[in-house]
Amino acid sequence: MAESESPDFQRAFAAIRYVFGRREAELLEPFRVPHSSARAFVARLLHPERERRAEALAGELSRITGALTARSIK
Repeated sequence: MAESESPDFQRAFAAIRYVFGRREAELLEPFRVPHSSARAFVARLLHPERERRAEALAGELSRITGALTARSIK
């Protein structure tokens, strides 16, 4: 599986695009076949309640931070 096909990569990609102001279909547009978990994550980012969107984004940003921390040289 190519890295860009990884569900984790696709969710992280969508989260970062969201932070930079992209919305809706723009979040996953680079992927020919978005993974179902990436589509579900984007659906949570489109929730009408701001608090639910923030919770979804915070969860994914936390996973990204954890992955980056695990890769850092100590």
